[in-house]
Amino acid sequence: MTKVLMFHRVLPDKQITQPNAYSTFGTLISQEYLEDILSFLIDNDFQFVTVSELRKRKKTEKIVALTFDDGYSDNYEFALPSLLKFNATATFFPVVNPCKNKTVLPLDIYYQCIDEMNLSETERMEYITGTIKRNFYWAEPNRQMDILNSLFKSLPQKSRVSYMSAEQLKELSDKGFEIGSHGMTHSLLIADYMNAEKALIELQTSKQWLEAITGKPVTAYCFPAGRYNAKMIELAKQIGYTSTCLVVRNKNENEVLPSYDRIFVKPNSLGELKKALRIE
Repeated sequence: MTKVLMFHRVLPDKQITQPNAYSTFGTLISQEYLEDILSFLIDNDFQFVTVSELRKRKKTEKIVALTFDDGYSDNYEFALPSLLKFNATATFFPVVNPCKNKTVLPLDIYYQCIDEMNLSETERMEYITGTIKRNFYWAEPNRQMDILNSLFKSLPQKSRVSYMSAEQLKELSDKGFEIGSHGMTHSLLIADYMNAEKALIELQTSKQWLEAITGKPVTAYCFPAGRYNAKMIELAKQIGYTSTCLVVRNKNENEVLPSYDRIFVKPNSLGELKKALRIE
């Protein structure tokens, strides 16, 4: 039984303020809940492995790979201590540009603006899961900044989130955690604005930077939002990746690389997780 779990941000429960678009969308969980999950997995005899180790193991083994997308600094501050506490390994998939440049993604600004607005629940959900969000999310990152300025009267002067530094990523790697790539900009590799040159930058340049930081091969790639096609997996293989992470696999496709569906772990959803892991 091979399972891959997808996490994003992690904060102590007392630090999760409301309203919180990350929590609403499902990409922020509490540290306490993460530890409940780790304890549950151990109690049910799961072994922890990295994504790159999965292809070396039998699918019948009771193993789980924990993945943390995007590279937020709260992964280092709060997920890391919990993982060490339970002796659990994991694969981290940072987006390079925010880590390298000490910036944030346009999506982080978008979520902060939403949480600072006085919206009805219906209006709020339109921004977080509706058409407004989809139009923003599928735009090129540079275009996303223009959309932010058109949607909101003013943008925050200071971001409430930050990303891991090169030094922190190196420390994670030195402690035995796997560092994979999530691209340079979190661009969707099958979006209309994508071309071969841009895809190469996302896949190859991110790999090179992370390898220079960690001093180790970067062999796992995680497609932003799980959006991919066979052409992009073939390109990942050519560049030197040996496995990829998705969200849901496209139907009726031949496997070019070992590619893994993932269970999206949302806040306080242990019942759903048990069902997905086929544990009563």
